[in-house]
Amino acid sequence: NRKNGKGALNFRNIFNDPENDLYECSAPSGPLGIVVDTTPLGPRVRSLNPLSPLFGKTSPGDVVVGVDEVDTVGMQAGDFWQVVSRKANQQERILTILRI
Repeated sequence: NRKNGKGALNFRNIFNDPENDLYECSAPSGPLGIVVDTTPLGPRVRSLNPLSPLFGKTSPGDVVVGVDEVDTVGMQAGDFWQVVSRKANQQERILTILRI
């Protein structure tokens, strides 16, 4: 895997690639109500609780590439949850999602 260069998996390259369908969704404080898997791209949504604040905003298979200002590209699921839990008391969290 190349860490630098044109083919690198990082937020800037994913964000700047016009082929990618990125969108943002806000989540209120508290639980996200999603299950994620670790993938090379980053945390991929496996399932959503019907009561999740993200239900209807994101879909299984989509990849979370950012939480507020934190780049989650290539991040393992456990690390992703550490980032999310640190921000759980914020009034709002902005998730940047790559639609797959």
